Amino acid sequence: MSNYPPPTTEPAKSNVPPHYTLTSLSLTHVQFNQGDIISKLLAYITLSPLAILCGYVSVTLTRRELTPAVMLIGQLLNECINLVLKRIVKQARPTEVLGDGYGMPSSHSQFMAYFATYTILLMYKRGAPAGAVVPHVVSILVVVWAALVIYSRVHLYYHTWQQVVAGTVCGMMFGAAWFSFVNHYLRPRGYLDAILDTPLCQWAYVRDTEYMPDSYRREWELWREWRKTNNGKSD
Repeated sequence: MSNYPPPTTEPAKSNVPPHYTLTSLSLTHVQFNQGDIISKLLAYITLSPLAILCGYVSVTLTRRELTPAVMLIGQLLNECINLVLKRIVKQARPTEVLGDGYGMPSSHSQFMAYFATYTILLMYKRGAPAGAVVPHVVSILVVVWAALVIYSRVHLYYHTWQQVVAGTVCGMMFGAAWFSFVNHYLRPRGYLDAILDTPLCQWAYVRDTEYMPDSYRREWELWREWRKTNNGKSD
């Protein structure tokens, strides 16, 4: 005679919630046509805003520079404006299956347009020196990058062309406005210097080398001298 309890047909209890109560984080959840290689590539590209946000934080913390921090603040304000506009316009997305919330204007398009506009203005703020290649190359790359992200929102059916165009225009306008506000109001009036003089910024060695010529060359020369002194190595 067996001491084991008789088998039961009742399913084992689980702590997993019912499937209809679960959802996905739309910030990172991207759906695409698995039979379309272009859609798969664009699904990765459309996540670029997350990479850019990580870049803002990484550069600010590692370089201790004020410029990326100010640019990040503008980027966050740009997102707030997008949320307000979406709640004012209240235009639906092309399909209810993809994406959460309203679709006008496209937040991805507005994000990338701000990023590209501010970056390009930063590259040419003091004018490109004769024969300089970096400002032109960087500008072309960010424009292509932004265009791919913007196009991905239409190709993946998250937005209409009207929604991405509206987002692009809003992002460009705010990017130019924030750049002008920072460099023609905050900086000349000494507000950025006041921030740099705060105990917190001085404790963290925050600096502003935006107008410092050849700052990277000077840092490299300082490192080379340190390398010679401490390691006994020469060029």
